[in-house]
Amino acid sequence: MNRWLARLSFSFFIIAAVLTWEIYSALTGRRGQVSEIRVALYMVATVLAIVMGAMGIRARHRPPGV
Repeated sequence: MNRWLARLSFSFFIIAAVLTWEIYSALTGRRGQVSEIRVALYMVATVLAIVMGAMGIRARHRPPGV
């Protein structure tokens, strides 16, 4: 699993950036009427994507065999 986290770490940061943009668009009214639950889910998903990206960076820079 650490191998996959290391491979996909940058992708998780991209997903977090896209979700952050969606949150911004929803809160400024550009997306129309968006429920508060959906915005909260976007925020939770953003935090999880950042955490998984950080775990992937850590796995990538860990010495082999550890």
